[in-house]
Amino acid sequence: MADTSNGLMYGVAAVKFKASGSGSQEKTLGWLDANGMQPAGNAPTFLDVMAAQVADGPVDSIMTNPGSDAFTMSLIQLNAQSMVDVFGGKAGADGSYTPPAKMIANGVLTIIMHSGHGFRIFNARLSRNGFQNGINMQNVLAMGIRVDMLKPTDGKDRRYRTYPPGTEDFDAVDSTEDAEG
Repeated sequence: MADTSNGLMYGVAAVKFKASGSGSQEKTLGWLDANGMQPAGNAPTFLDVMAAQVADGPVDSIMTNPGSDAFTMSLIQLNAQSMVDVFGGKAGADGSYTPPAKMIANGVLTIIMHSGHGFRIFNARLSRNGFQNGINMQNVLAMGIRVDMLKPTDGKDRRYRTYPPGTEDFDAVDSTEDAEG
């Protein structure tokens, strides 16, 4: 099906995460604050090569770091099950939450947007990015989460894929696109 949208991707409707490992199930994360997901990557860095014989600028530029792609988000629905779905840990029968020693998880992250688009990160590392917003009457406490787009571990080159509105089965698209190379 051809994409007939205007290409504008906006609004976080849902964020789903499937942790690495056999038997893990895809979970829908709890609510994010109104800022949604914000870019947090780094631009590539280069070393300018200067020559004594050339006074008006570099003769070459060598990439020293390819940069990175990442997002940050603030999870505001901090009930025990929402936290367990992201980082693991333990949800008590009374609704209490005990975090794991390390709040880091790797897996596939899928973002569904209000525009109808989808965005999938094939090897996402979610890490705790501290508490956000504060505890007061003007904000709600949030758990900051950083989402890093890492090199896939399945040998494929793609780190992420976007899907046009109307795409329902991202896994089927992935199987087709990955098979075609």
